[in-house]
Amino acid sequence: MAPKELTEEERTRICQPDQKIEYKKYNHIRLRSSFDHAIRGVIFLLKSEPNARVHAIITILVGVAVYVFGVARLDAAILFIAIIMVFAIEIINTAVEKIFDVCHPEDHVLIRAAKDAMAGAVLISAIIATVVAFLIFLPYVKKVTS
Repeated sequence: MAPKELTEEERTRICQPDQKIEYKKYNHIRLRSSFDHAIRGVIFLLKSEPNARVHAIITILVGVAVYVFGVARLDAAILFIAIIMVFAIEIINTAVEKIFDVCHPEDHVLIRAAKDAMAGAVLISAIIATVVAFLIFLPYVKKVTS
């Protein structure tokens, strides 16, 4: 059986092995546009994902606690890196889920496994961030209570 002839659209969408990479010069309009897309993505995440809103509230509370307890700058930096890790993995999780939903809307065992794995990555990162927060805040809380 002969292979199916590709349409023009299909041919342009396929990456060719010898395809040249086009490097774009700096353009402040394109840079601004990329920031707009990123901000729109964060807004979409916060509007569509309840867990992301929980992460955002916890982030605000942690920021207030850092200020109230006078947490050292290095400790605060480590804490916020752990928090940003959770957000980054949540964003990747949401993106992967949305791609799967479009590409294969029906339930499929492998897609379910991939979605569960991504959710597990978010959970593990949240647990790690919680442990980091506990380790950082514990001495400050002990100082206040003693």
